[in-house]
Amino acid sequence: MGKVKTPSAPPMSVTITYDLFDLPTAQHKAGLAGLLLQIDSMKARSLSPDGIPEVIEVMPSTATVRFTGKSVQGLFDDLYDATVEEVVVKSKWQGAKLKREEEVEETDEEGKKTTSKRYIYEQVQPCGHFLRQHLPKMDPAKDWHKLWRDMLWNIPRGIPMTRIPFELRAGWITSQKQGGGPKSPCKEGREVWEDLLRVERAKAKGDFYTTDVASSLWLGAQATNAEAIPFQGRAEQTLLLHFWPLTALVFAPQQIDADGQGEFVGYVLAIPEVADLENFRIDYPLMLNELDNQIRGYRPAEAVLDLPAQGALVFLEHLARLAQRAAGKSRIASCVGSIEFLHLAKFGNNVKSMAAGRVAPRPELLDGYRAIVGQPGKPSPYRNPLFRRGLMLALLNGEPWHHPFGALLSAYPWPHFVRSDESPRGLPWFWLDAARMLQTLTDQHTEALEVHRYMTARNPETPGPALEKPLAVVINRLIRSYLYRRAEERSGVQLDKYQTGKGTIDWEKVPAEFNEWKQKLAQSTFLEFRSRRDQAFVDHFVATFCSVKQYLSDEDYRTVADALLDREQDRRDDVKTLTLLALSANS
Repeated sequence: MGKVKTPSAPPMSVTITYDLFDLPTAQHKAGLAGLLLQIDSMKARSLSPDGIPEVIEVMPSTATVRFTGKSVQGLFDDLYDATVEEVVVKSKWQGAKLKREEEVEETDEEGKKTTSKRYIYEQVQPCGHFLRQHLPKMDPAKDWHKLWRDMLWNIPRGIPMTRIPFELRAGWITSQKQGGGPKSPCKEGREVWEDLLRVERAKAKGDFYTTDVASSLWLGAQATNAEAIPFQGRAEQTLLLHFWPLTALVFAPQQIDADGQGEFVGYVLAIPEVADLENFRIDYPLMLNELDNQIRGYRPAEAVLDLPAQGALVFLEHLARLAQRAAGKSRIASCVGSIEFLHLAKFGNNVKSMAAGRVAPRPELLDGYRAIVGQPGKPSPYRNPLFRRGLMLALLNGEPWHHPFGALLSAYPWPHFVRSDESPRGLPWFWLDAARMLQTLTDQHTEALEVHRYMTARNPETPGPALEKPLAVVINRLIRSYLYRRAEERSGVQLDKYQTGKGTIDWEKVPAEFNEWKQKLAQSTFLEFRSRRDQAFVDHFVATFCSVKQYLSDEDYRTVADALLDREQDRRDDVKTLTLLALSANS
C-alpha cells in the first residue's frame, strides 16, 4: 500500500522582501513606507512585541519584514483602531439616531447674538495613532488629524460598508449603531494572514498569488469594473495599500465663486513616490511635526490650497526645509522621486476625480514657490488666491508668469480684478497684487540697468548687449500714462500740482475726483479690451492708448510694436493679458 501524504503544517512566519522598483504605483510605495512607520509607531508606544511584525532589514530601496499570524492581527488592529465619539452638527443626519439636541448662542460679524440648534450624534472615528503621535498640537476640531479623518470618511471609506474594520475596533454595535462595546479583532488581520500563507505556498511553486483590489484601498480601482474585468494585484503588494493613507498629506482646496466667496471642494491628497525608505522613515515624522499650526476658518491654514498641485509643492517644500538643516546635506532628491496629487470630491454616493498630476522636486521650482507663498519669517507679498493661483500655474508649467492670467481674467466677473464698489469685500485685492508684481519687474529692470551701466563703465571696449525693457514694464507705463491723462481731462485735476521734490506724487493731497475718474476709466477700458481679440484688439489698442501723449523711448515703442505685429509667435495674447493686468494694477 502507498503511503498517505499528510498535509504540511502552515509556516509559523512569512518573510517578504519588498523592492521599491517592483512596486507598481506611488500608492504602493507610499504604503511600504507607511507599513514601516506604523511598525515604528507601535514599538514607540510599547505595544506587545508579539503583535508587531519584525523588520529584519531596511535599505534605501528594499525592506524585509517577517510576519506571523499574531503580528499581522496586531498590526491591523492598531491600524484600524477607532473610538466612538460625539459629533456636533448644524443639521440632522437622515437615518441616523439622534443622541440629543443643544442650543448655542452665536455672534455674527456685526455683534448681533442669535440662538441656533446643534444636533449631537455618535460616530466611529479612526484613531490614527501614528499621525496623532507626530502631528502638531492644535484645536482637535480644526487640526490636521481632523482633516485626515474627514478625508478618510469621505473618499476611500465614503461607503458605510467600507468602515466595518473601524467599527469592529470601536466596539460599535452593528445592529443598534449606537454606543460602544468591547473591541473586536479586525477581520482584515485574519484575511491578510491567510493571503500571506497562500503567497508562501505559491512562491514554493515558483508562482505568485493575486487578490482583488477594492477602491477603499487603491484610489480609482474597482473590484470589478463595468466591463466585468477585475482589478487584481499580488497579495503581498495589496497588503501595502492599507498603509498609504499614513504617508499622504491631506489638503482642503479652496474654490472662489462669482461672489468672491471661498468654498472647500473635496480634498487634495499628496502621495509621495518614495525613493529612499531609510531617509523617508526619518524625515516624514519630523515633517509632520513641523506642519504649520495656524488655523483658517475650520481648517489648518497651511492645508488651504489655491491650486490642487500646490499640495505637492507643500510636501516638497517641507522636505527641502529638513534637508537644508541636515548639515548642508540635500536628501530631497533621494527621499522622494516625485509627489502625486489627486483632487477628489464626493458628490452623492460617487467620488469624482477633479484633477491629478505629478510634481518632481527641483530647486528652482521650490525657490519660485517660496517667492509666491512666502516662508517662515518672510510672509507672501501676494494675498489674493486667484493671483497666487495664476503665478503657481506659470511656475509649474514653466511658462512666463502672466500666461495663465489670460484665461483667468475672463473666467470671473470684472469686479474681481478692477477696483470698484462692487468688488468682493471678503477677497484680498487682486489689483494690489498685480501692482506689486509690475513694480517688482520695474525695480528688477532698474537694478539690472544700473549693473549694466557699471560694467560698461569699467569695460567700455566690451559693453555687452543693451538691456531690453520687459514688455510688461513698457505696457504698464503706457497704460498708466493713458489713465492719468484721461482722468486729468475728466476731473480737471492736474497732477503736476501735487508732485513732490523727488518727482513723485503726494497722493494723499490729490482730490478724490481724480481717483474716481481713474477707476471709472480703468473699469470701462478693462471691459472694452477683455472682449476684443486678434486684429480687433490690436486696432483698439493703438487707437486708445496712442490717443494721448506718451513719453516712451523709441526702443519702448519698438518693443510694443514688435509684440503687436508678431503673428508668427502670436504675442498679441501676451499684450492683451498684460494690458488687462496693467489696467487692474492702475485702477
